[in-house]
Amino acid sequence: MKSLHKVLTAAGLLLALPAHALTIEFDYTYDTRGFFTDLTTGTPMTERRALLEQAASFYSGFTDALTAITPQAGDSWSVQITHPSLGGPLITLSNIDIAADTLRIYVGGSNSAPGVLGFANTGFNLTASGSDTFIDAVTTRGQENTIGSTATDYGVWGGMIWFNAANDWYFGSDTSGLTAGHPDFLTTATHELGHILGYGEADSWLAQIDSGYFTGAASVAAYGSAVPLDQYGSHWANGTMSSYQGVAQETLMDPSTTPGTRELPTLLDYAAFKDIGWQVNVTTVPEPDTYALLLTGLALIGLSARRRAV
Repeated sequence: MKSLHKVLTAAGLLLALPAHALTIEFDYTYDTRGFFTDLTTGTPMTERRALLEQAASFYSGFTDALTAITPQAGDSWSVQITHPSLGGPLITLSNIDIAADTLRIYVGGSNSAPGVLGFANTGFNLTASGSDTFIDAVTTRGQENTIGSTATDYGVWGGMIWFNAANDWYFGSDTSGLTAGHPDFLTTATHELGHILGYGEADSWLAQIDSGYFTGAASVAAYGSAVPLDQYGSHWANGTMSSYQGVAQETLMDPSTTPGTRELPTLLDYAAFKDIGWQVNVTTVPEPDTYALLLTGLALIGLSARRRAV
């Protein structure tokens, strides 16, 4: 059995694989407090689940060549995640299969202190053993130079998102019913997915921080200079501006959102994803109104029956 820390020799060969569209796959196994599922009937809450799919659509223009995680004889891996419904201690996921070019994201929600909208992470205590190719698939998804202070790329298995059910959420696809005092669920879901995709998580994000500023080339080009970060280095500084569809907008990936407003990925947000290592083609991302039409009649089937407000 080979150690997780063994130098991987196969990673360079994987760069020749063609890039494919990213698939984000939601898992409701640990939605144990009824945020996405009616606990009495076991029926999915289709409106809420549809908004998660809409949030994922803003990353549908991302392409890469993420290796499948498929344990064979002699292979083993595990990762611990925060319970998505905060229903107990860390959950250990062991030897799950994840398809190529796919991220698995476990979701749920529960009541907590008001103000906090949600949080996400990619897990803790990731371990893998077996063949070099398998370890590489688990730890880097076949991407090269993803680990350490000089990382330039990113590959992840997936993660978890928790939503605060104590908030009076707006669960609407368009903004016609969004009013003051109601946090927008689509905004928060899209923001938390951004963290799993590397904001504040990826070594390639951290490698481009200098004295409280993000220095990635695409981001500097979009902003006009190094971009100020929040005190933790995991968001843009509060109030950082860019544009969405040619209109000035506060960035999605700053640390707060005002209830009653919708924020979607701006040019600066997408530029940073490029700096993290994703291949980004934002012209293929559906418009919100168009995507709402696509959701009509959609049968959403689950894999089983931190942001704050200001």
